[in-house]
Amino acid sequence: MDQLEVRPERRWYRRLQVQLWLWAILPVTLVMVLVTLSAVRRHELSMHHFVVERDLALARLLGRQIDDALFYGTLRPDGLDLAMLITDARVGQRGVIYVVDSAGRVLYHPDRSMLGRGLSAEPAIRQALSAAEGSGSGQTAEGLPTLVSFASVSATGWRVLVEEPEADVIVPILRLSSFLPTLLALAVALSLVVIYFSMRTVVRPLQRLAEEAALVTGGDLGGLQRDVGGVEEIRQLQRALMAMVERVRSYQESVRDYIEGITQGQERERARLSRELHDDTVQALVAMTQRLQLAQRALQRGDTPAANASLQQTRALCEDTLVALRRTIRALRPVYLEDLGFLPALESLMQEARETVPRVELVVRGEPRRLDPELELAAFRVVQESLSNAVRHAQAQNITLTVAFEEHALTLTVADDGTGFDTDLAPDLLTHAGHLGLVGMRERALLLGGRLRVESQPSKGTRVEASFPLGQGGP
Repeated sequence: MDQLEVRPERRWYRRLQVQLWLWAILPVTLVMVLVTLSAVRRHELSMHHFVVERDLALARLLGRQIDDALFYGTLRPDGLDLAMLITDARVGQRGVIYVVDSAGRVLYHPDRSMLGRGLSAEPAIRQALSAAEGSGSGQTAEGLPTLVSFASVSATGWRVLVEEPEADVIVPILRLSSFLPTLLALAVALSLVVIYFSMRTVVRPLQRLAEEAALVTGGDLGGLQRDVGGVEEIRQLQRALMAMVERVRSYQESVRDYIEGITQGQERERARLSRELHDDTVQALVAMTQRLQLAQRALQRGDTPAANASLQQTRALCEDTLVALRRTIRALRPVYLEDLGFLPALESLMQEARETVPRVELVVRGEPRRLDPELELAAFRVVQESLSNAVRHAQAQNITLTVAFEEHALTLTVADDGTGFDTDLAPDLLTHAGHLGLVGMRERALLLGGRLRVESQPSKGTRVEASFPLGQGGP
């Protein structure tokens, strides 16, 4: 299956950082807007109450002045001289003060065209005529809402009204409270948009990614091929998971190649042993049989010197065969390891390497002790493979084996000055490159909970270090 290319998303609002900032800032901003508008609204109500009280106090004052003027006779009851009392009174920029009689007819108004007009049909006038004092609402000729405060003139039943537009009462900044429902609606809409995008670009893609990853967990390495979308970080995670799956697939292939290589190696080794046993051991046994027959015939003839010569040849051939068999057995199973111990077995490997390499040195650190047989065998094979590589492939002239018995670990280091090689390869690539020996050493170390580190450069030698845990000081 072709791997799906997940192209990086470059739109700024699809980045996780932007989404997180929106999630963090938007609720705080919404709360701040609500608190601010609530404070503005409370201040607006306070201002409204203050203006109503102020206008009502002015209406009371003018009502008492008119009452006093009527009492002392300085004002005629027909109301023609009201202008002398009210002209100097001011209220706001566009506020007006006027007086109506008990029937709602205008007795005084700054606009002389209003004099004599009946306003009893107006809601504010009806409210003023129905109570001694108070406040209400009205509207101007242009239809603008107004605040109306009124007080009565007790002697005549007149009403003094103080009216001014609400727009003059509320300062411009306080008028924003009228937009409170709109702002709340916009904030809620924006919150829903952010939640929608977060679900679409973060939550849903993560759910799809989890579903794809579940397919991989179930053994379907073809999962994660479908683009899950979402923010750039999720896409990067998907690309990383896809690369990991590809590496797992490659590692599985390398394991198969390794097993195939090990199997072929075993078959080749069996064929080699079969040839050696047939060509050397079997032939030697046949030769010994023939020489024994010759010795037997010589004895039957009474030719003792010929019989002794045949027996000596048979003995020499038997000794050579015994050496060859021991070499073969040692290749199959390190008998020194079982009979003499770990360090003598390593020394035997070093002795074989000295036949080819001029300088081979064994360095032991710590207190030597017997270890778990499985661990000793794995460590022995690692050293054996490392020495074999140094002797056969690296053409090394100097080899140093360091064995460190630590409290909780056994560390083996094989360093040589050979040709070296490029170690910048993953385990699966080592198998594809044919380094089955290195892969085998790595697997042996991993099976026992250890680790293997190989350091090498072309023309600069190789250093192989294997470390095996010993638990509580080993067995």
